[in-house]
Amino acid sequence: MKTKYILNQNQTHKMSSNLLKLLCLVFVLLQFSCSDDDLCEYNQILDCQDLQLNIGDACDSNGDGDADGTVNDACECVPKFPIITSCPGFIQNGDFEIITGDPNASIDQDIDLATHWKPLWQSGSLADLFNDTTTNYGAGCFVGPTPTSGVFAGMWIENTTNPAGNATYREGMFNELTTSIHQNTGIYNLSFDYANMSQNCASSRDVKIGIYGVYHPGSDPLPANPTGIATPTNIDLFGAANTVFLGEIIVTSSTSNTWITTSISIDTSTLTFPANGINHIMVTNSHLPFADYGKMFLGFDNFCLIN
Repeated sequence: MKTKYILNQNQTHKMSSNLLKLLCLVFVLLQFSCSDDDLCEYNQILDCQDLQLNIGDACDSNGDGDADGTVNDACECVPKFPIITSCPGFIQNGDFEIITGDPNASIDQDIDLATHWKPLWQSGSLADLFNDTTTNYGAGCFVGPTPTSGVFAGMWIENTTNPAGNATYREGMFNELTTSIHQNTGIYNLSFDYANMSQNCASSRDVKIGIYGVYHPGSDPLPANPTGIATPTNIDLFGAANTVFLGEIIVTSSTSNTWITTSISIDTSTLTFPANGINHIMVTNSHLPFADYGKMFLGFDNFCLIN
């Protein structure tokens, strides 16, 4: 019995000694100042386990190896984006004043004379460029917008649900943005001026201007000419995966040739953007036309896109 008692005493002493060592180790760890970044990161409980990052950390938003994004509070890697609060903002040459030729050298189909603006397809019916000295707009009943505003664009906006409608009056223009805009990067505002230059022509019903965001590498050729007023659709022109419908502006039949300023709000959290974001704005007729046919020749100026 005495021997057993001595053994129990030894075991108790050993347990006490081990407990003391453990307490000392805990104390040391609590006092430990993490100087090894890799060790600290390993021991850290991360906000976003899937990304192995914390909210606010830099991250790679598109898999190209560059830390071009930031982890948001939903554990998503969203691209960083510049904040531009003055016009023309993301639009380049929004007032069309930077040109590389004479807008009056050709009556129409010369939108590409304006720097950073181009047509939507390779040839055929394109948007036009005019200025305050223009006297021939292509039709005797057309009138210039008022008040005068320097260089401006013009094009037909045709509204029809006729599947057999041809592409003669399908026109549009395309602006290369200063930088790409991505999904979940905030709310943007696009504004511009328009005027009805065909008010003295045959009467027309309301039409819709369609605004689209497009991802299109500058090195790629423009799409082939459309074969109809809606073939291919505006969504399919550059590919549905590369296009997002941003909104539309209704132009009423009573609209005159006096400039009207309009705007649309673009919420990048509610729209589905291309994987690479958008680097162009496309302006043309809406792919969602009214049931009743309408057609107007409209002037455009002073595009501005800010966030």
